[in-house]
Amino acid sequence: MVRADGSRRTDVSVRRAGDKETRRARYTVLGIAGLALLFKVLMAFRTWGSGDISHWTDFSNGVREAGPIGVYGLTWPGSFYNHPPVIGYLLELVNGLEHLGLPLRATIRIVSSLADVATSLIIFELLRRRGTVRLAMWSGLLVGVSPVLFTVSGFHGNTDPVFTMLTMLSLLLLTDRDRPALAGIAMGLAVGVKIVPVVAVPALLVYAAMTGRRTFVRYVAGLGATFVITWGPALALQGKNVIKDVVGYNGSSLRQWGLVQIGHWFGDPWWSEFLIGPGRFLVLVLCCGLPAYFVWRRPSVVAPAVGLSLVAFLMLSPAFGVQYTVWPVAGAYLIGFGSATFYNLSAGWMTFAIYNAWNGGLPWYRGHSLKYSDNQVAIGLLAWVALVLLCVEGLRTLTGRLRTPADGPPAVTFLPRPSKAARRRT
Repeated sequence: MVRADGSRRTDVSVRRAGDKETRRARYTVLGIAGLALLFKVLMAFRTWGSGDISHWTDFSNGVREAGPIGVYGLTWPGSFYNHPPVIGYLLELVNGLEHLGLPLRATIRIVSSLADVATSLIIFELLRRRGTVRLAMWSGLLVGVSPVLFTVSGFHGNTDPVFTMLTMLSLLLLTDRDRPALAGIAMGLAVGVKIVPVVAVPALLVYAAMTGRRTFVRYVAGLGATFVITWGPALALQGKNVIKDVVGYNGSSLRQWGLVQIGHWFGDPWWSEFLIGPGRFLVLVLCCGLPAYFVWRRPSVVAPAVGLSLVAFLMLSPAFGVQYTVWPVAGAYLIGFGSATFYNLSAGWMTFAIYNAWNGGLPWYRGHSLKYSDNQVAIGLLAWVALVLLCVEGLRTLTGRLRTPADGPPAVTFLPRPSKAARRRT
C-alpha cells in the first residue's frame, strides 16, 4: 500500500536505483578484471615464466609417475615436493590437459589468473556491504588490475593467487551469504593449496562460533570433511614426508626481506636469528591469535581481521619469495583503501623490477633467479613499510579507534551482519 505522501514509492525507486548502481559497478569490475585476464593468458602462452615452472614440470612428471600421493616420496636435484595434497590432484588435471595440447606452463598461470578475476569480484561483494558501492568498485578494480597479480599470475607461475581467492570466498560465504558449510569447504581447499591461509582460520572459526551453534557446526563440518578427504590419504600413506616437506617447510632461503633484511644491515643480531628459527612459530601464533581475539570481542570486524592475518604474516615473515607478495593484496583492501593501494603499487614495482632483472630486460620470456640487488631491496623495503602501515590501520580498526563518518570518511566502514529476521523483513 502506497502512503498519501508517496514515501513507499520513493523507497522502492531508491532501492532500484541502488540495485542498478551495484550491477553497473559489478559489471565494471568484471569487465576490467576480464581484460586483465586476457593479457595474463597471452603472457602465459608467449613466455616460459620463472624457475618455478621447471619445478612444476618435475612435480607433474612425479604425479604422472607415482600419483598425487606417491609424489611425496620423490625428490629431484635441488628440489622436493612441498605442496599440500590438493595440488597433487590439480596436477592430475594439468597432465590430462597437457595430453590435449595445453602446456603446463600455461595451465598453471591460467588457473591463477582466473582466480584473480574471482578475487576481484569477491572483494567488491565484501566491501559494498560494508561501505559505499563506489569504494567497493575501486577496490575490486585495483585487485583485478593489480601489478602484483599481473606479474605473479601472468608470468611467475604459482598457486598463491588460488588460495587467496579461496580464503576470501570462505569469508564471503560465511559472513554475507549464510553458507557456513560451503565456507568451510572453501577454507579447507585453501589450506589444501598452501598452508599459509591457516592464519585466517581461527578468526573465521571464532566468528562462526559467535554467530551461532548451527553456523559453527556446519562450518567446522565443511572444513573438517574437506581436510580429511584431501589430507587424509597423504597423511596416512606419506605422513612422514608430508610433515617434513609441507608442514615443516620454512619458506625460501632467500631472506632479503622485512625484519630479517633490517637485521642484515645491523650485523644479524640475536633477534634476527631467533626470527629465522623458533621465532617463526611465534609469528604464526601471533597472526592466528590476535585477529581471532578481536573477532571474539567484536564479530563485526571479521573482514579486516582476516585481512590483517594475511598482511601481518607477510610483514613478519623471515623468508621471502616474489610470489609471496600476492598474500595480502586482496585482504589489504578489507583494512584500508589508501594503504592497500600503496602496498599494491609498491609491491608491483618491486616484482616488476625483480622479474625485469631476471629476464635481462624487456621483453620477458624466462626468468632466471638471482640475488636481489640493493635497488630491489630498497623497493622491497617500501612495500614492507606499506604492510606496517596496514597493520597499524588494521589494529586501529579492530580496536574501534578509527574515525567515525562524522569525523571524516574512514577507509572502510564495517557494519554488523544483520539477523535472519532482519534480512527477511528487507
